[in-house]
Amino acid sequence: MNYQISCTRCGCTSAIAPDTALDWDEISCTDCGDFITTCGQYRDRQAPNYALQALNMSRGLILQMARETVAPTEHFSDFKQSA
Repeated sequence: MNYQISCTRCGCTSAIAPDTALDWDEISCTDCGDFITTCGQYRDRQAPNYALQALNMSRGLILQMARETVAPTEHFSDFKQSA
């Protein structure tokens, strides 16, 4: 199985691992044969960070609520009458 990962030794951007791709299988550079990482660690690095996604979703909700809410000072300024 081919992986698009950069080798730290020679800079090659192509790496290979066994077709089984178990967590402990090694990913090696196709040019120099140097060990780069394991399949499990590579998958963990490529997986989405759920904490960051939750943070972005909550931030988006806060911004949406702020846009929909009218500030109290803006709402009552229409009712003020000068004496």
